Amino acid sequence: MAGVPRRPHIQRVTRWINGVAREIAEVSRPDSRSNLSRILPVAAGVAILLVITLIIFLWVVVTILSGFKMPDPQAVSRLLTSAISMTALIGASLGAVYAFRKQLLAEMEGVRAEQQVYSERFVKAAELLAHERPSARLAGLHSLTSLADDWHQGRQSCASAIASYLRLPPPDEPGEREVRRTAWKSVRDRLMDPSAPNSWHREELDFSGGTYQSVDLDDANLQGTKVLFRDCVFRDGELRLRNVNIMNGHIDFTGSSFTNMAVFMGGMKIDGKSDIYLDRTKISESEFHPVAVSLAREASISVTDAEVSKSNFKFDADHLLAYMSQARHSVIAGEVDFSRSVLTDVSIPMHSYTLRAGRLVFDDAVTDHFNMSLPGTLEGHVYINLDVKAMGPTAIAVGPGEISGGDLRIRPDKGVPGTLEVDFINYRVLGGEIMVQAVQNVWKKFRFDHIGEVVGRLNFNLPFPEGVEVDIDVEVEDIYNVRRLHRRRRTGPDTGPLPECGAPIDR
Repeated sequence: MAGVPRRPHIQRVTRWINGVAREIAEVSRPDSRSNLSRILPVAAGVAILLVITLIIFLWVVVTILSGFKMPDPQAVSRLLTSAISMTALIGASLGAVYAFRKQLLAEMEGVRAEQQVYSERFVKAAELLAHERPSARLAGLHSLTSLADDWHQGRQSCASAIASYLRLPPPDEPGEREVRRTAWKSVRDRLMDPSAPNSWHREELDFSGGTYQSVDLDDANLQGTKVLFRDCVFRDGELRLRNVNIMNGHIDFTGSSFTNMAVFMGGMKIDGKSDIYLDRTKISESEFHPVAVSLAREASISVTDAEVSKSNFKFDADHLLAYMSQARHSVIAGEVDFSRSVLTDVSIPMHSYTLRAGRLVFDDAVTDHFNMSLPGTLEGHVYINLDVKAMGPTAIAVGPGEISGGDLRIRPDKGVPGTLEVDFINYRVLGGEIMVQAVQNVWKKFRFDHIGEVVGRLNFNLPFPEGVEVDIDVEVEDIYNVRRLHRRRRTGPDTGPLPECGAPIDR
């Protein structure tokens, strides 16, 4: 009841029980260094007290059941046997607890000692990597990679240390090239097999801000891996990404510059939600070779807001034999985006590719001395946006090939008059829609050479401006814009014959 003071002996017992509970809790903590021998005598006393209490309780129960008569000797014997067995069980349990605790402390001490050894190895390897002699730096590099293989918890630290070294400007020494070649080989070797125990595919590899001449990641397998090259400088060398397989990962070059670089991307497989970012880059006098690349539906290659000059993105192989053999491996089901980029003296040949329900976007791209060939096969619900701003000679070749679905839009924005040429060569429209905005004065030439029957829709917003060279090899009724006008005229007064393709239409 509230307000009734507890008896002194009850308070003492309560405090004693609480103290024992605190001791047991302290000893039970995995990181506790308390001496278990402090609690064992107390625990043993409690156990003995419980056993005596149990014996008395059992004695009373047996006495009641026997009609308050003296229990027979056999019952007493069984009672004592049960009490002794229980006491032995409690003692054995306490011994097991003590042994387990002792083993746990020993294992923790072993872990601490092991971590200490790893930390010392890391410090020594880092010191060697900062040494002035290339041979010492090479030894430090080997030490770090070996430590990363052994030390799972510190693997990210080792990878970050190697990446930090590679980010530094390379000293002008004869042996430094070998050090850096070995460093990239160490990184690449640990990105080959995601199931390997020493794999780095779960680590974030940040090479941002560095200056690089030669980077070799050929055949790497990036499973959920993020490789960052943001705001880097690539100059006078090679970047090798051939046969790289990316699954739900990305390689990020955002904000970097490429000068006189050859970037080899042949045979890449970009699957899942994977991306290659080249946004806001500055690319000059460089060659990108994305030959026979497979781009999955949710994957992308993004080159938006970039400045590209005197450079090429060669999706098609240079050699005829390689060009003929690459077609079955060259599939874009995801997105390639050059929106808002400035493309000056740039060539993007990609006729060998199949655009399979993918997206090819050049929205608001500024072109000058620009040449491009679209993928020869457009299948599924594709989306192609060629709404460029032609500020200089711009030539776009479409075909030989076909479109079977989706949209192909050529709606040039403001630009320099007489600069845009579009040539459909031996083309078949088996579905989808081709939309051409012809009224802008940027046009210089438009040719549409069609094969067979037009199954899809040709939405040509005629006429082209005067002086444009126009050759449209289809029946007038196959052009949606003209056909719609023709239907309106049939219900009105006779206004004469339909205009020829390319001739002005009186509205």
